[in-house]
Amino acid sequence: MPQTNPFLVQDFIKKSINRHQLIDNMRYTRQDKIQFTTKDPICAVQLLSLTKFMDIDVSTDVIWENISALFLVTDIPTTTPLDELATEIQDKNDCLGVELRRFVKLNSNKVISPVLITILGTTVPETIKLWFIRQRIQPFVDRPRQCNKVLYVYTRNTHMR
Repeated sequence: MPQTNPFLVQDFIKKSINRHQLIDNMRYTRQDKIQFTTKDPICAVQLLSLTKFMDIDVSTDVIWENISALFLVTDIPTTTPLDELATEIQDKNDCLGVELRRFVKLNSNKVISPVLITILGTTVPETIKLWFIRQRIQPFVDRPRQCNKVLYVYTRNTHMR
């Protein structure tokens, strides 16, 4: 994305994003990308839905820092499609589901499985209502990712002699 006049960019954003006043910052990166910072999940979704930016085809990506929460809901039937589950979550609860992921092993005969749900917002509810049932949820803490290409590992002894 070539750098353009900031006033033209601001004018385009004001026309395209109705919650533009909630954008905290905009900057150009060294990779010729534009990075927007916002704490508002709806503004983030509106920015992510852009396919053209000032007559230039663009693809958007998000860095989910402090705007999303993860939790597990257990005992979900494997026959339930995830898009139907997402609609149910959004209709019956006060949250906007971003991504749903099911944990099922290949060739498994299980009829129920846990589902990992990512919602916009940082507050995780204690329960979630699905099909007239209040289900308890389990907060999900993602393990840090580890690079498998690291050749040398240094571990420090915690016991001094």
